Amino acid sequence: QVTYNVTGFIEKNNDLLFRDLSQAMWAARHTLLRSLFPEGDPQKVSLKLPPTAGFQFKSSVAMLMKNLYSKNPNYIRYRPRQRPPEWGGLCETPSQTTTALCRCIKPNDSKAAMVFTPELVLAQVRYLGLMENVRVRRAGYAFRQLYGPFLQRYKMLNPRTWPRWDGGDREGAEVLLAGLAFPAEELAFGHTKIFIRSPRTLFDLERRRQERVAQLATLIQKMFRGWRCRTQYQLMRKSQILISAWFRGHR
Repeated sequence: QVTYNVTGFIEKNNDLLFRDLSQAMWAARHTLLRSLFPEGDPQKVSLKLPPTAGFQFKSSVAMLMKNLYSKNPNYIRYRPRQRPPEWGGLCETPSQTTTALCRCIKPNDSKAAMVFTPELVLAQVRYLGLMENVRVRRAGYAFRQLYGPFLQRYKMLNPRTWPRWDGGDREGAEVLLAGLAFPAEELAFGHTKIFIRSPRTLFDLERRRQERVAQLATLIQKMFRGWRCRTQYQLMRKSQILISAWFRGHR
């Protein structure tokens, strides 16, 4: 059973007609049409449409931006650099602990107590891959991934695998991780997947990847700006030569 609340439904979903359409309906000779569109009467003092929900939202955002850029000290603003010192400790705490992932399984579709549907539970267990997760956890590894996606995501961390690796996926993953100097007990290489024992190792990989992505983005920006400046210089040089030749020819 679903209960709906219709309070303010019309105001939130009131898509008004354009003024020309309202005036066209008002100009009809049918009395019912004229009564349905009173806002189309051109004799009214004001033909201004009432504010819609979108217009009110736009006005609220404009007022908020005005307050943020105001010099009035009474306005409250967001200062990202002035964050409390305990935030750093809060972010470091998860990396120093052993994470646990909880999966919620519905025993039945009727949300009733003491009712267990084996087919439904088995389908959820298979869909979530819980059996494979349990086997991996029992072996002591917290993360697993196919060699191809793993190499594609982290190959930028090793100059031997970046920008292109021509060998096999497993060989590329081994070369990649060998250059990162992780402890041997943290990694295991299966037939088709890489296994990582500690979440901390995975977090370290992600941190290095984010730093490398920022470096590559800076490099791309630098190369593009250099190309743009060289292109503009060549165009200006050609224009200068053309103007000089034209001037010397007509002097």
